[in-house]
Amino acid sequence: MAIRRCRTRSWVTNPALLDIVAAMNETEAETALAPLGGASGLPSPRMGRPEQTRIIAMCNQKGGVGKTTTTINLAGALAEYGRRVLVCDCDPQGNATTGLKVPMLDHEAGPTQATTVIEMRDPHPLVAKTKVENIDVLPASMDMVFLPSRLRETGAALQYYARMLAHFHGEYDDILLDMRPALDTDTDAQTAAANGAIVMVDVDEWAMKAVKMQVAQHKKIMAGLGRESLDILGLVIGRVTKPMGDFDATVYKMLRNHPRIPCIGEVPVRSADLKEARNAGLPVVFFRPKSDTAGFFRSIATNAKLVTAA
Repeated sequence: MAIRRCRTRSWVTNPALLDIVAAMNETEAETALAPLGGASGLPSPRMGRPEQTRIIAMCNQKGGVGKTTTTINLAGALAEYGRRVLVCDCDPQGNATTGLKVPMLDHEAGPTQATTVIEMRDPHPLVAKTKVENIDVLPASMDMVFLPSRLRETGAALQYYARMLAHFHGEYDDILLDMRPALDTDTDAQTAAANGAIVMVDVDEWAMKAVKMQVAQHKKIMAGLGRESLDILGLVIGRVTKPMGDFDATVYKMLRNHPRIPCIGEVPVRSADLKEARNAGLPVVFFRPKSDTAGFFRSIATNAKLVTAA
């Protein structure tokens, strides 16, 4: 498949992340961390030098709205445009990990994302390649269920994911954080590390309330960091079914016309395309590139101004 050429939007890099990168560079000789053991067979990512690494929180504390589906397939759309993407699976269920045919990490066999975050170690040995050249995965593990409490014990939880992800600065073009459905210490730390966010919703009576709560949490986190509001790139409406009843149609219209957050796309139910692509371990843009389903995710990438089609 031909790779599309693209231009990217200008991006304000997370100041906290830049400070951490600068500190790491200044003290590299003194504080270099030894590689983590126990992850044999998981290859390291490719090295490269994009001018900036964008970290995007794929979020909503409400479950079942299509976060993982959107994360995997947006990663595919970005990779198709030539972007180098790391999918960071932040959910102990590990659906983004297994959806890309990567094994979850075993906390009894070696280090995991959770222990790497807490111990402030280099995460590179944990990164795995996928079937798509430009997409790598930082896998999840079951011990991530204990991460919120472990982060609270540190007394500085908001700094920890930024420190871990700083190891990838300048290596990937985009890091997509597939966050679990919660507002907790771990999701706060992941949001604090991000440059921007995409909020997934579904056509549900609690959808507007969920978006309001998510935005309020973002503001609280940014205020705690002394940063300006997080750049919310837009809403993605997932699992859309048509025709709709009157109630769903009203909710759908409200989401499409949200007063403060633009709707950057929707994903109608396409069970066959998405399930078969996931079974193959591929984003749909690589599994069925000519399908309308693939087009939905290309539209999200361009409407969010992450890429601009030639």
